[in-house]
Parts: sequence; structure tokens; C-alpha cells
Amino acid sequence: MDALSQLFYLHGIGYEFTKYTGEQVVFSNDTRKQALQCCGIDTNDANQIAHLNYELDAATWQQLVPRVSLLEWPENTLKIRIDERQQHLCVGIKVEALGLDLAFQTMRDLPVTGEYYLHGVRYIEVALELPFIPAGYYDATIKVGEQFSNTQVWSVPEQVYQVDDIKRTGLSIQLYTLKNKALLGVGDFSDLLSLTHLCSAQNMDYILLNPLHLLFADMPERASPYSPNSRALLNPLYIAIDLCDDANNNAELNALMQSDDVISLMQSNDQFINYENVSRIKYTLFKALYSQFELTASNERRQAFTAFCNTHTSTLNTLESDNLTFDYYLQWQAYLQLALCQKSCIELGMAIGLINDLAVGCAGDGAEFKNQQSLFSQEASVGAPPDPWAEAGQNWGLPALNPRSLSNNHFEFYRSLIRANMQNVGGLRIDHVMAIRRLWWCFETNGKQDGCYVYYPFEHLLAILKIESHINQSIVIGEDLGVVPPEVRDALASSGIFSNSLFYFEKQHDDEFLLVNDLPSRCLLMIANHDVPPFMGWWQHDDLDIKQQYSLINEQQCNDLTHQRVKEQERLLRFINANQTNELNLQANAMDVYKSLALCLAKSQSRLLALQIDDLDEQLYSVNIPGTDTEYPNWRRVLTHTCEEIFSKNASLLAAIDSIRKG
Repeated sequence: MDALSQLFYLHGIGYEFTKYTGEQVVFSNDTRKQALQCCGIDTNDANQIAHLNYELDAATWQQLVPRVSLLEWPENTLKIRIDERQQHLCVGIKVEALGLDLAFQTMRDLPVTGEYYLHGVRYIEVALELPFIPAGYYDATIKVGEQFSNTQVWSVPEQVYQVDDIKRTGLSIQLYTLKNKALLGVGDFSDLLSLTHLCSAQNMDYILLNPLHLLFADMPERASPYSPNSRALLNPLYIAIDLCDDANNNAELNALMQSDDVISLMQSNDQFINYENVSRIKYTLFKALYSQFELTASNERRQAFTAFCNTHTSTLNTLESDNLTFDYYLQWQAYLQLALCQKSCIELGMAIGLINDLAVGCAGDGAEFKNQQSLFSQEASVGAPPDPWAEAGQNWGLPALNPRSLSNNHFEFYRSLIRANMQNVGGLRIDHVMAIRRLWWCFETNGKQDGCYVYYPFEHLLAILKIESHINQSIVIGEDLGVVPPEVRDALASSGIFSNSLFYFEKQHDDEFLLVNDLPSRCLLMIANHDVPPFMGWWQHDDLDIKQQYSLINEQQCNDLTHQRVKEQERLLRFINANQTNELNLQANAMDVYKSLALCLAKSQSRLLALQIDDLDEQLYSVNIPGTDTEYPNWRRVLTHTCEEIFSKNASLLAAIDSIRKG
């Protein structure tokens, strides 16, 4: 292997991949060199290449332990690398946080788990069995003879945190779409709190949320929750005014609520959110809340606010603002209200409660990127290779993390990101979970659009998910739609991570839908999500009409897609009719078909079944049309009815589904 090829391998630059067609695609040398250059490496500098190869390979065998040592349950073995001539030496292991001080008199009888030859010397890796250590991260000192080395020991559970292995039903929502009871234009935590009562009354165990990440207050029309300002902070627009203590006896707030601006907003009944207007008004109200806090807050509340700021210093420090204390206050209020909603779920008997959603990346001009810029590559963004839905591939415009930089400071960036998104919830869905193994990088090579897969430190990122899920008692769902390597699916399954299936895509080889008993069991099963049309719109072809209306497809394309859709509907009817006595046909009412499909899926062995509130609300418009930005009003559509009205109208369906799932 030549030096450059070795560096490709050590740095995680992919060599080939299997396209969705089954074709093996080998990346060109120029493409792979460009990926390295995006990591700040001069591929024409032989000395730099040689140095990096040494540091990433040979040098690791000349250190007793790496900076991070994975201690995986149930083996609990710590691996140490030594010159084989040191096998007679004793070993000392000290973990002060646990009061652990171990001594091994010799290494001669320890199992050898690896070897490496360098300059005629054989280095070996030996495994020392340690006692059980609770899940977490612990600084440790290793001594071999007179040689000392430090490592951070990660005690890694065999699986992520688990709930009882029975069938559970939940609701999937985009929080901003909920009909806001306060009439302030966007669904908020008060609406979510009410929804917890409705869901628990129907024996639902969870509510799956959209990403609640911080967006851009100064650019409110940038509404995509999947292209956030920061994934470790919350979007203040979800703060419910009425849930804030500082709304009580607040004369300034009361006056604002009677202003023409607010009354006009409360009287509007728009189908799409005007974020600029909503944001301007809500932030005016927020300032009145903050003023009240500054003037009247008790010492106890001031101390609670200070404690929050101290606990979340690292993430709060990423905020850029002319009034940081005000922005910290908003983060505190959002944090408290999210916690209140999860507390309600648990008190009402929901086994899981809220399930958060973690976006795959952040915006290239946001706080997360700016404050962690050294962790990211240069001139590379993440996306997806060609697939049936995007033959040219996709560039999501999100900056790509450098896989080598992720290990900085014991992977603190990823650890804090996961921890922030597991707080005050009972589960975490990870969008595009394949990213912990590999990501498609988009960049230019010789002035042309290019791309390849780049691999990430999978074992360590998976270990973080396992540890943090136990610390936070959060289940984990990995969104694994699309082309996912078998080793990733196997690792996720063995780690107790739920997969995520959309019924639309669960097909047999002949394109017929899977039999109901063949649907995956360890998964979150959904009929639709935010990236596909709501069921009524799909059945009635409204999504195709909408695409034509917005000039996303022409008349001929619409006709072709309509023909394909009818074939899909016929396949769906065959699936449904095989599982019920009353036969449906193409002329059937959309909601009748939807209800029959939902009842069929309730019989599946899938442990998590999520009903989308958009479908229960009989929505026609998609929340998002992938591949569009300004062409269609993505992330703005609101529900037609209140949550109470939706649950009342669907009460018999929800009861029937619960009976099947619990039966």
C-alpha cells in the first residue's frame, strides 16, 4: 500500500460503495484526494502524509493506552499495548472517581488481542479484566513498570437503555403545526402539555417530536428544523407565554396582549405560518416576561436561573447576542417547559413520553459551526448519493464534521450534543443515523461537483449513545431509511437501537408491500413522516397537483407520476384486503383506506407504531417537499383542527388500535 492510499484508509476516506441499483462504484483518486484536502491535508506534501500515517498507525502502538479506552459490557476488559518484552512487568490501574486501585502482578498470562511489528520489535495488545463499572466516563491512570499513561475509560453497556419489550403506540407531530390555543401563530409547549393528556387518555406511550433545535431569531423565515443554528439549544418560539411564571401580574405583557399587532395575529387563521410576524410579536412578549423577571423574581428563582446558566455554560456560551442574559433566560424557560411536558407524560402513565429528534447537521453560518469550526472540514458539505428519489444525489448544504477532529477532548462535542438532546425526554430519534458510521461528502473536484463517503469513528460514537441513553434513561431510534450498510444495521440491532420504517417503502422484491407479519419488530413503524405526503393527500394525488401548481413538475411528469401512483394504490389495496374482510377499491374514501391501513399495521409485530397527527387531521399539504427551498412553503403548514377536535373525531379508531396493540 502506498503512503497516500494508507492515509485514505486511516483517515476514513471511502474506496467504493454499492449504489441503490446494486452497481459497485469506485471513487477516483482525484475524488479521494479532494476529500483529504477538505480536511486540511496537502496531498502533495509527502512529509505531511508520512507524518500523519505514523501518528494514526505506528504511534498508537507505542502508547500504553489511547486517549479513550472502551470498557464494553459484559467483558469489561481494558486493553493495553506494550513491547512484548514488558510482559513480566506489573500493571497498576487507578480510577480515583470510583476509588478503584487495581494491581496485576504480571501480564504473561493475559490474552493477546492484537500485534504490530515496528523496527523489528513486536508490540502486543493485552486485555485486563476489570470489575463492573457503572455506565459513564472515568479518568484513569495506567502504570506499567515505571511508565505512566492517562486514559479516559468509558464503561459501555451492551445495549442502549430499554423499556419493556411490548407493543407501544404513539403520536408523531411537528410541534409548530399544532393549532395554538393562545392564538399566537405557532404551536408551543402549552399545546404539547395538553396533548400529553389526550395521548395518555388513549393509552399512547409516546409523542415523537420534530427537532426542537435553535433556529435564527434574526432570520425567522429560515424555518427548517433540520438546518438549525445550534442542535444543543432550543427554539424559543416554542415557549408558551401562559406557562411562564413571569406572565403573572405582568402589566406590560397585558398591555401588549391588547395591542393591534397581537390582536391581528390572534384573529388570523392562515394555513401557513408567517414566521417573520410571529417571531417579531413573540419576542416582544418575551421581553416583557424578561423585564418582569428582572424586576420581581424571588431569590429562589434567580438562584435557579443562575444554576441553569452554570450547568449549561458550554452550550450557552455559543450564543451570539447583544443581550446574552435575555437569550439565556429564553433557553431556561424553554428547558423548564419541555421538562414540564415530559413530567406530565410520566405522571400520566406514558411509558416513554416525549421522543426528541436530532438533526444530522447544523447550518454553516450558525452558532454551532462558528464555535466548533476546528471540528469541521473545509469546503465540504453533507448530502446523499444518487438514489431513486434524487438521481443526481443530494447536497444538504450542512458542513461536514472532520472524523479525526471528533476525538478532540475525549469526543466532548458529540457527547454534549447527545446529552443535550436526551435531557427532559424519554427517547431520541437520530435523523440519518448512518452518519455515525459514514456520511456522503459533497465538494468540488477540478471545478466540478463531486462526492464520496467518509467514515467516522463508529465504535466510539455508538458507545456514546449507549452511555448517554443509560445516564438519561432514554431509548434510541435510528432513522435508517435509504442505503445503509449491513454492518450498521446489525450493530444498531444488537445495540438495542430501534430502526425507523416508513410503510410506503416496506416492499418485497416484486414491489408488493411486505406481509404484515414480515414488518420489522424492533422498529418505529410509521405510515408517513415529514418528508412524504400525508396519507389523504397521497391517496387523492393532491401532492402531485401541488407539485404541478408550484411548477416543481410539468404536466407530462404529473401524468407519469399519476400512473405510477395508481399502481401503488392497487398494491396498497392488495395489502389491506389480505388483512380484512371488507374489500376496498380505488374509489374508496381516503380516510376509510387510512383507517383500514392503520388497523392492519396495528397487528404487526413492530414494537413502536406512530400515527402522524397530520393524517388524523386529514391534511392534503406536505409539511416539507424534499429538494425544495423557496419554491414551496416548507415547515410552515399548520393543522386545520385543534388537537382536541382531532382526537374526538378519531376516538373510535384510536381505541380500536389500542385494543389490537394491547391484545
